[in-house]
This record gives sequence, C-alpha cells and structure tokens, in this order.
Amino acid sequence: MSTFHSDLYEFQAEDCNRIAHSDKDHHLIANEMGTGKTYEAVALDIYRRRQKDYTNAPTLVIAPLTTLGGWRKHFEDLSDLKTCVIDSKNRSKFIDDLENYQSDVYILHWEVLRLMPELIKVGWHHVIGDEIHKAKNRKAKQTKALKQIKSKYKLGLSGTPIINRPDELWSILHWMYPKDYRSYWRFYNSYMLYEVGYPHGYHIIKGTKNMDVLREEIKPITTRRLKKDVLKDLPDKYYTDVTVRLIGTQRRAYDQMKNEMIAWIGENEDQAIVAPVVIAKLVRLQQFALAYAEMDEDAGVVLKTPSAKLDALKDIVASTDEKIVVFTQFVKMVNLVLEHIPDSIALTGQTRHREEVIQEFQEGSTRVLVCSIGAGGVGITLTAANKVVFLDRSWSPATNLQAEDRLHRIGQLNAVQVIDIIAENTVDLGRMQRLGQKWTWIKQLLDQ
Repeated sequence: MSTFHSDLYEFQAEDCNRIAHSDKDHHLIANEMGTGKTYEAVALDIYRRRQKDYTNAPTLVIAPLTTLGGWRKHFEDLSDLKTCVIDSKNRSKFIDDLENYQSDVYILHWEVLRLMPELIKVGWHHVIGDEIHKAKNRKAKQTKALKQIKSKYKLGLSGTPIINRPDELWSILHWMYPKDYRSYWRFYNSYMLYEVGYPHGYHIIKGTKNMDVLREEIKPITTRRLKKDVLKDLPDKYYTDVTVRLIGTQRRAYDQMKNEMIAWIGENEDQAIVAPVVIAKLVRLQQFALAYAEMDEDAGVVLKTPSAKLDALKDIVASTDEKIVVFTQFVKMVNLVLEHIPDSIALTGQTRHREEVIQEFQEGSTRVLVCSIGAGGVGITLTAANKVVFLDRSWSPATNLQAEDRLHRIGQLNAVQVIDIIAENTVDLGRMQRLGQKWTWIKQLLDQ
C-alpha cells in the first residue's frame, strides 16, 4: 500500500496495487461514478514510471473536453510531472512539443483524437482513455484512431462502460486485447438475444444471454467498485417525481406532433422502420413536452413559453436558497431556462471557458447551473449542490446516471435529491419505464 500516494483512499490504493501487480498490461477501471477513478489512474501512471522497464516515453490521456483541466490538476496534485493540454486550437503547439518529448503527460479531448495522426508515430508508455465508453461505436472515426495508437499499457476508465447493450463492451475489449477479441459478431452472438426480422433481415434485440460467462471472462482485467461498498460515509441519494400537466397552446402543439407521428407510422407500417428515424421523432415529442414548440424550416424546433416544466422549475428554485444543477438534452431548453431563471449560468458544448464556469458554480455565488447532459454529464464535480433537476432524460440509463453522479460523489456532504419533472400523458412516462428495464440487465453484468 505504501507504494501509492498517501492521498488515496484505502480502496483506491488496493485497486492500484492489484492492477500494478497483475499479469495483464491493460485494464478497465469500471468503478461507479464518484469514486475517484482519475486519482487511481494518475497514481498508477506515477508508479509505472518508477519501474525498471520505464523508457521515458510519455503518457497520453484522452478525456472529455470539460475534464482536461481536472486531469492536469490531478497530475499537479500528485506529482511534479510536466503536462501539456491540447485542444483543437493549439494542435500545432502540441506537435512541436511532442517531437522532442518536452512534456511527460499529454492530455487531449476525444474530438481531437481523429485529427491527430502524429499520435500514431509515438511509442507511448501509457494510454489512458477517460470515459472509455466514448469508444463503444466500433465504426466511429475516433474509435478507429484510438486503436491505431500503440502503448505498453492501456487503461480505460468508465463508471458506465456499457451505455445501452453488452455488445458495446466489445469495442473496449478489442482496443485492450485485439488478439483475444478479434470478431465483433462472435461476441455479439455469444451474449445477445435477438430475432431476425423478415423480410428485411434486421435484428430485433430481445435481451442478453450468458451474462455470468461474460462477467467471469472480463473479471481479470476489470475493476468494479460500488459507492455503497467503499464510500460508506457518502450521504444518500433519493428520487422525487414532479408531475405537471400540459395546458393550452403547449398541449395542442404536443398533441398535433403526436398525431403526425402516429399517422407517419401508419403510412409506413408495411416498410422497415429504421430505429434512428423513430428515435428522432420521439426526441421531437420530448421537445414539445418541454415547452411550447413550433417547427421552423431554418431553425428546426423552436422552444418558447408557455412551458409547464419551466414553471415547475421556477417553483423548485424559489423554494430553496441552495444551489441547484439542472439537466436537459437540448441547448435550446438551456437557453430558455437562462432567460427565465435569475442567477443562472450555462454549461453546454458551446460554452467557452468551461473550467471558469464550473469554478464559479462550485466556489462562487451563482446558484443555478443549467447543463446539457452531453457537456455536464461526465467527468466533472458539482458537489456544491445537493439538488439536481432533470427537465428531460437521455434515452440511455447510463448517461443519466453519469449526470446524477456529478453531485453524488467524493466531496458531497449532504444527501442528494434527484428531481424528475415529468409531463403527464406524454412520451416522458414511457421513457422512464423503458429506462428502468434497460438498467436492470446492465446491472446484472457489472454489479453481480
């Protein structure tokens, strides 16, 4: 235990010790969100640099954009290693630095990965993929770029390595051990239950199979910790539903959109209806359940008041002096909230100076942080608040849990209340039921 930094929790040091002395070079740390996976990764990197086989090769960290500054701080807290943070605007500086190994650790975000062929030329000592589930799509350009990078050690971090289905795990396993996991379709047929739809031949996913086999198969290369087991002093997390009714113009707009969708399904019932098309229409319904919505040829869906959910959010904010985090999938809804909720700031994919925004919310006087789930749902700490409101949910249970646990993590001193604002007689109710079903079998694989 003394090998690793004294600031680590005992369970974190145990994880590092197990991985460092394993006969496997590549690992997946799948500890639940909020357990400090980043600190474990940094501690492992420091340890491996002290070993006899270390050749002065640098470390590469690939992480979400909102977490780049956090990674740099963690290395600064635990070591004197020189870091270089790279984004799309300073790639040329990165290339110059890399040519001479001027830094010990290079940190860049996932979206830049496919734009950096220079990474392939480096013999990295250690590659760390933060939120490694971002590589779940085996056909994506960033996944293909990741798999071309060579390193002695590979470490994937994700509290939710499976976002929707177990076959997504294959891409991560293939990255770590390409010889052992050559065939996606062999993996798919081993662990997925499906029927073939006729006459078009598409797969209808019915569930999973052999989860006990897969669980045992990945155990030697996977670390999984739950907060309830290792953070016994962490306050509870509890859930509250706030149900609202759509009235007036908002109700009429929603019903019109719903009827158009039903008519479309009827018109296409004899054809193969592609899932992404259906999901796109359901997402439209979600937007109409959020606020009064109109369709604009240029702007797409336009959200504006009246909004039953926005009215409910105003009541929640007015009922407390505590800080609140608000999540929605839609940047247009973020902007609508900013217009009507005083003392609020936003964090979206379009936000500049993300670190400053997070710091202002964590340490400053700003009381309400409004986040898009994509930008604020991973890799950041928002423990200044103990109340989180979802105006709508992602269709992925893992993505939602990621967002919740920005608050429910190491450093949280109070019980966390998760509030879902649900519009009655809308797609919201069916979505919540479906999410519950998905999460049941995901937990069967990871948490048993």
